[in-house]
Amino acid sequence: MTPTRQRGWIRTSNIYAYLFSKALLALLLLFAAQIFFYLVNTSIFHVADAKEWLGIIWGNITFGIATIGCLLLPYFVANLIPFKFRWNKHYHRLTEIFLYYIPVLFIIICDICDASYYQYTYRRLTGEIFSYLGISGNMGSLWPQFFRDYWHSTLFGLLLIFATFWLGTRIRLISRNKYLNHHLNDIVGLILGTAVAIFLLRGGFGHNIQWQDTTNYCQAKNSALVTNSGYNIVCTFNGGTLNETHYMDDRQAQQLFNPLFTPDSTITALHRTAWAPNAGSYTTFDSLSRQPIRHFNNIVVIVLESFSQEYMGCYNQGIMPSFTPFLDSLARHSILYQGRANGKKSIEGIPAIFSSIPTLMPFPLTLSDYADNTLNALPSILSANGFHTAFFHGSYNGVLSFDKLCANMGFNQYYGQNEYMADRLARPSDYDGTWGIYDEHFLQYMSRRLSTFTQPFFAGVFTLSSHHPYTMQPERVGQFPEGPHPLCQVVAYSDNALRKFFDSARQTEWYPHTLFVITADHSGQGLSRAYNDYNGWYRIPMIIHLPEAEGTPSQPAPATTAPTASQPDPYASNGQTAYVSPRLMQQTDLMPTLLDYLGIPAQTVCFGTSAFRNPNQGWQIAYGNSYYQLETADGKIAVLTHDKQEGNGNIQLLKSIVQQYNHRLITNNTH
Repeated sequence: MTPTRQRGWIRTSNIYAYLFSKALLALLLLFAAQIFFYLVNTSIFHVADAKEWLGIIWGNITFGIATIGCLLLPYFVANLIPFKFRWNKHYHRLTEIFLYYIPVLFIIICDICDASYYQYTYRRLTGEIFSYLGISGNMGSLWPQFFRDYWHSTLFGLLLIFATFWLGTRIRLISRNKYLNHHLNDIVGLILGTAVAIFLLRGGFGHNIQWQDTTNYCQAKNSALVTNSGYNIVCTFNGGTLNETHYMDDRQAQQLFNPLFTPDSTITALHRTAWAPNAGSYTTFDSLSRQPIRHFNNIVVIVLESFSQEYMGCYNQGIMPSFTPFLDSLARHSILYQGRANGKKSIEGIPAIFSSIPTLMPFPLTLSDYADNTLNALPSILSANGFHTAFFHGSYNGVLSFDKLCANMGFNQYYGQNEYMADRLARPSDYDGTWGIYDEHFLQYMSRRLSTFTQPFFAGVFTLSSHHPYTMQPERVGQFPEGPHPLCQVVAYSDNALRKFFDSARQTEWYPHTLFVITADHSGQGLSRAYNDYNGWYRIPMIIHLPEAEGTPSQPAPATTAPTASQPDPYASNGQTAYVSPRLMQQTDLMPTLLDYLGIPAQTVCFGTSAFRNPNQGWQIAYGNSYYQLETADGKIAVLTHDKQEGNGNIQLLKSIVQQYNHRLITNNTH
């Protein structure tokens, strides 16, 4: 290698000192990205004391060392092999670009991106991100929007990228004396360098660390501060594979929780009145024999994008203003449960709601090794019992592989953006330019399609407007209240779109015979302390509404606006307030609850419980940053990692569920 005229801060012919300096620089840049990650998300993390901070700092050092050792291993090898060509300037440049700068930039960019993304998922990036980006919509058109909306991340990312190259070029390797014999030095250096590389990969002198070890340094809820996104992605690249766990005897596990669910007709008869005084089946006539046929209620499950209890007056107890006036009024005629999501992503919420299978692993079910497992899901069961089943989502067909998932779960039909645009009333301006059809238009389309279905029917719809970049029709801008986050205004827009849907549905023949379930795929960003902790991260609406509970409403408000003081709320009643049940009802509880309500004799696997069988209890399970958590109705939390447990909740129940979940997915016994 020819000595360069330009001087650096560090100029050395000792290749080992050079490698140490470059590794130390990469580690410092990673620490800078980690600090930025924390500063962007300070409202989410709540560190208890100085002792926990010391644990987090030491954990960052440990995982930082392991990250550098893992991603720069090829770089170290390329420079430690005792051959002369490693001093060739062309070889040196190639190794610097491809084996040093690209991996270091990968670490930095992942951490900077995760600083903003974490606010949505409350989980560090994992290996699923590469599969997720390929099925998550028109991402190419969204990148400019991301750069603008998260300008602070963009600027800091550019600053770190500049610092990487500028500081990296200040460390220079110059030619060594070619007249000296370096053979012994090279051999010793290779041996010591190999030992150092092993030290780096292990994360220090202790046991070989794993990405699940983050909870050993702090509380599980703060474990995201310990690891970094680059390390997580590499270590979970094949994170869609589960291992059998044996916390207890199988018989004991089933005594604590048995996922095999069989509807009970006596429960159906006893508890239907808990939802509506006149709920039940209705009579139609066979078109040929004219003999009466008993049909069960139609079911419509409305899954709202990113709706939290925090944004809803019927739930939030005044903790902040309500952005859902329509749902607040509808709630006065409904049963409200303490809704809980089983995950923080849409791709996790849909399987949990319609098949009672949560995601208890780094990868979502549909991106894991078990994506093709046989499911005896709710749509499949209802279809086999005479229901016409359909799923509606206004995004492009194929987004998040929802069409494939819906087919696997047994939906007869899928209505996406393609089907909407083929409708005679569709207009190009109904497309929001990023994700799909505006909620206001798509929900009206669904109402029209439902009117063409043979009853009884089961329909699910997943809205999309209350998702970043939070858009609505230009003529709607300024019509809804702003809140502390841009999501709030679009939540109000989607709430009004729901009002219009119900206004049109109330004019149909099928509406009086339909049970509505209103929930969410996951919660949105937590805006207050109460919604940024174990007990708050997953709070979503869980509303059961039967039209016969409305009584005699007043005339509907005009379809273009929400009610005002001069326009009475059509769903209001004289002083009637919402009844909020104390029972936790997670997404996986919906399937067994609806099966109990309908009384259909179908045995299946459900990782939830019927609200009718334990009306005063309930629990919620979720997977966080390498840990499982279980919340019970009394607010107690149990947290489980591969070698640690914390909290004062029902840890045995949590272990039972995890053990049976892993076994059933591994053996394809989820039906």
